[in-house]
Amino acid sequence: MIRASVLEFIRRRCGYRFPRLGRAAYESVFRIAPHRVRTELVRGICADLDLTDEVQRATYWQGERFEQPTLDVLQQWASDGATRFFDIGSNYGFFTFALLSRHPKLLAEAFEPNPATFQHLSAIVAENGLESARLWNIGLSDQSAALPFHRGETDSGHSTFGNHPELSATEVLEVKDFETWRSQANLPLPSPGNWIAKIDVEGFEMRVLAGLRHAFEKRAFRGIAVEINHFTLGFCGSTAEEIYGYMEALGFEALTKTSSERKQPFTGNEFFALR
Repeated sequence: MIRASVLEFIRRRCGYRFPRLGRAAYESVFRIAPHRVRTELVRGICADLDLTDEVQRATYWQGERFEQPTLDVLQQWASDGATRFFDIGSNYGFFTFALLSRHPKLLAEAFEPNPATFQHLSAIVAENGLESARLWNIGLSDQSAALPFHRGETDSGHSTFGNHPELSATEVLEVKDFETWRSQANLPLPSPGNWIAKIDVEGFEMRVLAGLRHAFEKRAFRGIAVEINHFTLGFCGSTAEEIYGYMEALGFEALTKTSSERKQPFTGNEFFALR
């Protein structure tokens, strides 16, 4: 077995990530790596990670390359003057931590409904004294409700409120629409274009976006990163075309996929910037 101290030495020397070695090397390393590691996840923020979970393993290996170019786009929006980041479907908080590491004046609102994952997120925030991060153990949707929740078994990132054909519902958890949450959090809408967000909710993206409509109409958000996955959107009753049409009608420009590319099945993040 590779000692955790050796892995951490290599990772830090390579800029809080491992070099590009390919899938075969990735799988070989984690066959002989410890199941748990203590790491400086990003500069100045430490965490205990469970490398049996695919999201934690991938972020540990890839660092800022994870879901590239997502962090680059979010960092650019933050550098352009964004004041608050909404991490909707935050999992254990990698993107929140990566942004706060580079932009300590940024405020973060992290939403994670999975109780076990939320507990991990809370522990990292508390340990590192991240007062600029507020955590919410709820999901967001287009209306407040209690919904069946399907937990990912080996990948916490697969957890969803959608009717996943390969996962069974394990519990009923709370979701709120954004305006209900915002009222309860006593958070006023900002000057136009001061907020940014990442939405990764395994097919529930359209429901979350619908709940954000009032904030979009008030031009509160300058940029939104949204996961587009034809499979997960399908079992939640929506499509990529619906998301593109909705965002463009509200004054956002898609930065990645052209209109001719959008019907092709793929999994990745699209970036919508306020025109």
